[in-house]
This record gives sequence, structure tokens and C-alpha cells, in this order.
Amino acid sequence: MNTKNVSKVVAPLTALGFILAACSGSNGNSNATPSASSGGSASASASAAAEPSGKVTYMMWGTEEEVNQTKDLLKKFNEKYPKVEVDVVSKDWGTYWTAITAQAASKSLPDVYKMSYAYVDKYAKLGAMKDLTDLISSTGFNLGDFEPGVLAAHQSGGKQVSLPRDSNTIVLYYNKKLFADAKTNPLGAPVPTNDMTWDQLIDIAKKMTIDKSGKTAGDAGFDSAQTSQWGFVMDAAGSADSVLEPQLWSNGARMVNDDESLALESPEATEVLNKFASLVTTDHVTPSFSQSQTLAKDPFLALATGKVAMSFGGSWSANEYKKAGIEFDAVLPPKFKETKTVVQVAGNAMSPNSKNEAAAWALLSWLAGPEGQIALAEQGQSIPANKQAADAYLAIDDGYNKQTFIEAQKYAITAPFFDGKDKLMWEIVPQKLQQPLSGKGDIAKAVQEIKKLYGK
Repeated sequence: MNTKNVSKVVAPLTALGFILAACSGSNGNSNATPSASSGGSASASASAAAEPSGKVTYMMWGTEEEVNQTKDLLKKFNEKYPKVEVDVVSKDWGTYWTAITAQAASKSLPDVYKMSYAYVDKYAKLGAMKDLTDLISSTGFNLGDFEPGVLAAHQSGGKQVSLPRDSNTIVLYYNKKLFADAKTNPLGAPVPTNDMTWDQLIDIAKKMTIDKSGKTAGDAGFDSAQTSQWGFVMDAAGSADSVLEPQLWSNGARMVNDDESLALESPEATEVLNKFASLVTTDHVTPSFSQSQTLAKDPFLALATGKVAMSFGGSWSANEYKKAGIEFDAVLPPKFKETKTVVQVAGNAMSPNSKNEAAAWALLSWLAGPEGQIALAEQGQSIPANKQAADAYLAIDDGYNKQTFIEAQKYAITAPFFDGKDKLMWEIVPQKLQQPLSGKGDIAKAVQEIKKLYGK
């Protein structure tokens, strides 16, 4: 399973929290810092300077196709490092994290392994990820090739404990055909653009929301119960990490404070929540949660129905739209005060107990460095995290504005996950806010219930 779908995986994440707690020892020291380099700066320098050779293990989750792509990628690595043999081990998403947790406890982790942005802090505190500070410094690895929000996703306690691999971004998609046809765009609504405000989006959405009689959401007599075309689809509660949190930041609010306490009670957060509810209850441009489920179980795939003018979606959603025959394009998300996005960054980490640190670092730094990232981009399946690989990614013409995915990284919020935030985002917020944001229930009461369940 790809990390792009991590926001939809609730059960494995819940189970992981208990597994981590069990493996972390009886002292429950959640404030433990990531393991330092075993030999200090001098050892790291010597290790990095040695000609890498020998065998290392690389572990990943993914489909058979993704594993084969990785093996092809490593052929490029071996052109530069012919004396390093890489043994690729793969597992499905669910068993992957069980294995990593068990191997961390027994100190038998693979030399280099794939890491989801959502689990960085947890595994760093478990001591499963090597602090890369000394290796980065001694080898001159350039962290400046990454946007701050991308790097932050792979930091814990201010330390770089893994390096970014690819950057799945959340953007706003629109159906070009619906906008171009007078029958589906009778008022001539303009297509959405970058730097668009929420009020501008709502104005467009009203013109693109049409009932069965042909009236738009802005017309007198519009029947919201008979909507045949929706102007905009969004499930903010069900996409708390990918939509709600960056939009809170856009309005100067937060999901959680720096001390990890809930921040949804602020006036700025309340404004965002009320605005999102009004899309359903007042503006009638967005379906309720139950209505959206009749369109698509995944709101990011609603555009593929051909009945939706605009929707949020992940960079990975583009392939599904293409399969559905939708003519689409992408722009940056709308804003309250500032444009903000989220980047779901997969990365790679190193075992603190690797017996071949030189070869492991050669692999890890190559995968994140310009050469490896350009090779990844040329495969055409992933958005590289390294800015030096952007041109190679954009050189492959897929028929839509892929530059949006690169631009989105510049606006990524620096809001790393921590222990307990996964449950907040993927269980508590959807459970308590989905109905109130559809006009069924009190938002303020729901926030208080979230606070109680979150416990911080």
C-alpha cells in the first residue's frame, strides 16, 4: 500500500499505537530523543568517507509493481556504487509496521527502510531511526534541496531522522469539460485559479451547482434536494489531515497547539468550521457527507463521476481521473488568508544498528539526493521530493498542469505527526465533525467532545 492512502487507514494506525507502547518498555518514556549516531562525529565521518561495499537490506511496503520499480531504480544506484549489493524486502502495508516494530525491539532492523511521514515521531522515540545529523554534516548532503515543510515531515525533536523520498500533495482539481460546456456552465463561470479565496471559490461553485430543472444554486427557486451537478465536493472532517488542517493554518488557526493540546476552540478555527458547514447548509454547493457517499466513497474520487465541477484531491488522484476519462486540471487550494497545503511525504530511514553504515548511508543519501530523485522522477510514477529533480518530473507530459504539485510543496505546513495525533485526525475528528459539518449537529458541542476524547 502506498503512503498516499495513509489518511484512509485507521485500523492499522490504532493497532500500531498499542504495539509501540508495548515495545517501548515499562518506563513509557515518550520524551526520549532519537538514537544518536553510535560512534559520534568522528565515526560518522570515517564511515561516510570509506568506499561503500558489501550487502545491505532495503525494506519497503508496496504493490508488486512498486517493488519492481524500486528494483529498477536500484540498478541506477549500482551504476554508481557497484560494490554495494542491495537486498529488497517488501511487505503489505499492514504487516510492514508490525515487522518494523518487532525488528526495532530486537535491534534487527533493515539497514535502510521506507518511512511514512505519519510514523516518523513514533519510531524516532522508539529508537528505531538513526539520527542523521552527523552523516549529513560530514558528507555535505544538501538539505537545501528540499522545501522546509517537506523536510519537517521527517524530523523528530528537531533532528533529521529520515530523508524525503516522494511528495504527495493535496490540490484543487476541476473538470475542464463541465466548465467549457454551456449546458453544464450556463452562467459562464470562470475556471478556478491559483491564489483564489474561499469566497471566490463559492461564487464559482454556485454557478456550477445545478438542479434537475436547470437552475443554479444562486438562482431563486433552486431545489437543493434535486441537485444533478455539484459545484464543489469536500469532506473536511474525513480529510482532517489533508484538507482541514492546512485550511486551519490558512486562517491563522491550528488543529493542535505547540504543546499538543487541541486548538479547535479558537475564533479563527471556529470561522473555518462554520464556513465549511455553510457550503452545505447555506450555499448548497457541496453535498452532505451522506450525499457525497452516493457519489463516491472516497471524496477525492468524486470528480471521476463527471457530476462534480471542483474537488480536493491528492496528486495520486490524477491517475483515477484519467482512467475515468475526465478532462481535468489542477490549481492550488483556495485560501482564507494565506495559501497553505499539506505534503504527505514518504521517506527513508536508517537503522541505528546497521553493521554496514557506509553502504547504508550511500543508499539512503542516493535515494534522496539529486541522482536518485531524478531517476525516480524519470519513472513517471512519483513526485520527487528533491527540488533538483523537478525538471525531470515535469518533462513527462501527462496532459495537465503538474507544476501545481511542485508549487504546492512551497506552501506545505510544518505540522509533524506525534503520538496521539493519528487517532485525533483519522478517528476522533471524522467521528465527531462529519455530521455537524453537514448541518446535522452543533459544531461547538462537537469540538468539546473531540477535546474530551483526545484528552490533551
